[in-house]
Amino acid sequence: MFLKSLALRGFKTFADPTEIEFGQDSKITAVVGPNGCGKSNILDATRWVLGEDNARHLRVAALPDIIFAGTDKRKALSMAEITLVFDNSTGKLPLPFSEVAIKRRTFREGESEFFINKNLCRLKDIKDLLLDTGLGEGTYSIITQGQVDAILSSKGEERRLVFEEAAGINKYKTRKLSAEKKLIAAEQNILRINDLKVEVGEHLISLEEQARRAREYVETQTRVKEAELGLCKKLLGGLLEKKAKLEGELSLARQAAAAKVAAEEQDEVTLDTLKGSLRKIELEIEEQQVKLDSEKDRLRDLELNRRFIEGEIKREENLCADLQAKLDALRQKTLALSADEAAQGNAASSLNELEAVIHDSRELVNQLSLICGSLGRDNAPKLLEQKEIEATINLKRELLESEYQRSEQELDRARFGLQAHRSELDTIKPAAPSEMAAALSVLKVERDKLRLGISDLEEKVRREGSAEKAAGDATNALEIALAKLEGEMLGLTEKVAADYSLTVQELDALPYVVANVAKTRADVEAGKQRLRDLEPVNLMAIEEFERTKERLTFIDAQLIDLNAARENLRNLIIELDQRAEDSFTQTMSQLSSVFSETFAKLFAGGEAKVALAPGAPVLEADIEISVRPAGRKWLPLALLSGGERSLCAIAILFSLLKIRPSPFCFMDEVDAALDEANIGRFTEMLKDFSAATQIIVITHNKRTMAAAANIYGITMEEPGVSKVISMKLSETAI
Repeated sequence: MFLKSLALRGFKTFADPTEIEFGQDSKITAVVGPNGCGKSNILDATRWVLGEDNARHLRVAALPDIIFAGTDKRKALSMAEITLVFDNSTGKLPLPFSEVAIKRRTFREGESEFFINKNLCRLKDIKDLLLDTGLGEGTYSIITQGQVDAILSSKGEERRLVFEEAAGINKYKTRKLSAEKKLIAAEQNILRINDLKVEVGEHLISLEEQARRAREYVETQTRVKEAELGLCKKLLGGLLEKKAKLEGELSLARQAAAAKVAAEEQDEVTLDTLKGSLRKIELEIEEQQVKLDSEKDRLRDLELNRRFIEGEIKREENLCADLQAKLDALRQKTLALSADEAAQGNAASSLNELEAVIHDSRELVNQLSLICGSLGRDNAPKLLEQKEIEATINLKRELLESEYQRSEQELDRARFGLQAHRSELDTIKPAAPSEMAAALSVLKVERDKLRLGISDLEEKVRREGSAEKAAGDATNALEIALAKLEGEMLGLTEKVAADYSLTVQELDALPYVVANVAKTRADVEAGKQRLRDLEPVNLMAIEEFERTKERLTFIDAQLIDLNAARENLRNLIIELDQRAEDSFTQTMSQLSSVFSETFAKLFAGGEAKVALAPGAPVLEADIEISVRPAGRKWLPLALLSGGERSLCAIAILFSLLKIRPSPFCFMDEVDAALDEANIGRFTEMLKDFSAATQIIVITHNKRTMAAAANIYGITMEEPGVSKVISMKLSETAI
């Protein structure tokens, strides 16, 4: 297993996608370049992709700072990405692939992504993959100048960190720290749970009495419910029986009432028919009576008319006789007037004759008065002059002739009227009304019979009305009783529905049976009284009591678990301390032997030892390093020269790397303090270790560069942006 390539994109100063390839034959690769060009960023990238999250170890203030921040000419990037590609042909990594790529990507918002062969995974998956490969936590796959300084530090705790990391006890310390935190939390939880147990116990005592009352209340309520439902069921059954009986009686009563109504209606129809017949006969009687009265009036009128006509005939006969006599008298007067015409001088006599004529006929006088104007009976003779006598005689003759003609006309009319009245008198033949009276008498007899039948039928209808009313009253009484019964049933059903949410069918299906209604009612009242005595009741107390009881049981179980966990944590801490102590002791023992050999190689002889300071626990004791260069006495590190001290620290790091080997090892300027002689021994040591481990060294030393098969130069042609230039020395040498 070896590292094939390292790809960077957006990591620190590596803004552009950059790939560094490591060939299998290139056991030592040097990364060179001026200060500040970004060489160590390659080591930081490797550390980060392998799972490092400590910003201090990555030489940044915060993790987002590992993303390229931009320059005057370039914008900042939003993402950084590193990919390590391993050759896995030996199957060191537990994956069925000959090549394994591990990728880590982060964004400026803080989100990170992890990939194994382009498959999204977790950081834990990467760490688990690298376990037991020499690349996991506590290995020396990356050696920095800081570790050299830590070994050379006079502070014991800084020096211990290097050796504890080599011993792999950091995981024990981390687990111990976690266990101690858990132990503290367990102790606090035990205290809190104990307080809670006391509180819950006191509350449980209070709830126990409430729960007892609540149980009694519920049991009493159940008994009352069963008794009341049984009572309701029995009462409802009785009401149903009564209802069925009343409905039967009501049906019969309604049928009887309907029959009476039908009979009464039939009689009323008959009565209406009889009354119609009566009205018809009465109308006929009235018509017949009218006819009879009319006939009597007609006969009376005929008699009166006959008498009147007879009177008229007599009067007209007298009038005719008078007119005839008048005509004869006028004729005589006319003849006399003609005879006296010669005696014109006798005016007085003529005037005296004219006055006689006027006296006989007032109408002629009136006509004459109209003609003569103011000429009167008294003053006429006075107004006439003698010379007018002739004219008067002529007028008299004309008047007489006119009166004669008129009298003849009146006589003709009188004769005509007389003839007409005689003819009319012949037509008057009075009839006797006896037949009409007989028919009227028959109608009256039939009317009296109908009136008697109607009276009897009305009396029957009245009796039927009374019977119908009685039947209606009986029906109404039954309907009222049924309605009252239904009201009681409705009240029961509503009570059952309201109190127990049950229908009648559900109530009937219940198995509750009541033998004694009175006793059951008394029991129900007693139960309700007991319920009132128990109130107020916290019905939730039963459930709360059981829940609190379970909670107390759970708390007891928790206490047992916490106490057990506390003991387990204490035992775990002891065990972790023991395992850490064993591991540290074993590592120190191995290191002492390996360090002595490595020191002898680097210093061309001599001895070295690493031991724990006496008088302190193993995990707290200071680490003492003593060396004896060839031909010299045992000396502490502080008495060595600067170069010797650095070489001694490098010997310790190489020894740790030998104890905990890794497929590859990054070294960051660990040769900075070595002189030319020591550099030679250092490069020889690199060559020895490169047989088993791939070495990538960041250096400024030319002799270290000369030991490398490949050299990668890091430069900043553009300020703030790192660029990689590669060179293979093996090809150059050829």
